Amino acid sequence: MASSRVLVIYTGGTIGMVPVDPANPDGTRRPGAKEDVLRYIPGVGARDGIDWELLADPSLPPVDSSDIGAREWLALAAILEREYAHWDGFVILHGTDTMAYTASALSFLCENLAKPVILTGSQTPLFHDRTDGRLNLIHSLRIAGYRATGLPLLAEVAICFGKRVVRGNRARKMSTTDSDAFDSPNLRPLGSIETDVFLDPSLRTQPTGQPFFVHKAMSTGIVDVTIVPGMPAAVLDTLLSGPAIEGALLRTFGQGNFPSNPELLAAITRAAASGKVLVNVTQCPRGRVNMEQYEAGRALADRGVLSAADMTPEAAYTKLAWLLATHSNVSSAMRQNLRGELTPHSSIR
Repeated sequence: MASSRVLVIYTGGTIGMVPVDPANPDGTRRPGAKEDVLRYIPGVGARDGIDWELLADPSLPPVDSSDIGAREWLALAAILEREYAHWDGFVILHGTDTMAYTASALSFLCENLAKPVILTGSQTPLFHDRTDGRLNLIHSLRIAGYRATGLPLLAEVAICFGKRVVRGNRARKMSTTDSDAFDSPNLRPLGSIETDVFLDPSLRTQPTGQPFFVHKAMSTGIVDVTIVPGMPAAVLDTLLSGPAIEGALLRTFGQGNFPSNPELLAAITRAAASGKVLVNVTQCPRGRVNMEQYEAGRALADRGVLSAADMTPEAAYTKLAWLLATHSNVSSAMRQNLRGELTPHSSIR
């Protein structure tokens, strides 16, 4: 049987949490160290012929995932670039709260990815006797260690959690407690997990054959604004007009509809005229933005607001952050399907 080498990168999150007070395991928890993780997973992957190592990199001290952002995404991408030639695949242990953001960010930062990068975590820590973390890690190792397990090559960033394998830039956290915490609202899962892992060959991303590299920059000048009924125009204007703001997500109603309030529309006009890139994302978990359907959406299109189509907010946010830092024609690239993150309109039936 073939063997496979997998690097497991530990960033913190629930899977590695330990009690602040060891005498009170149900009390407040903090991110554990590398040794805390290894204590609870001896022998994992050995029966599958997977040779793996756990990396806790100095550039990424273990944290609650609510503390992860662009700096950590760039550090993770740099680790992948540094280690890429030495491993068949990668597993990233990550907290659930921002896992979809990190998976999306890595999908854009990694160019010509030809190996699995699988994010996973847990709803209960490894030290807990009912943890879901051990199985999530086992299944993720099986996908990343495809040479040993015989699974198809999944040459992209994905999330393996509970009974689903989903494309990283299509994923959303849907529950704070369910073991199947992640779903892919606008694209069926890449795979499912029952007694074993099953991957859908029809959804696999084909490697480009070009050399792998990672991008080195992301913008942090993006604001994410949820539009609510009766929103004061002064609030929207303040959020969009800051000098550090380069772009914004507008989480609008339904298919991308926006209030007809002239003052709110004036705030949009001013922001667009000042060069800020505005992207229309629906608040609905499923479906896509269509600003041509209603006048309430057309008003935004007429002011230069871009459609996120059926991208998740997490994908739209990280894609915009990446494009603003690396591309000259952000508006054009934002509309393109670059990593499987959106469904081209012509493909909709």
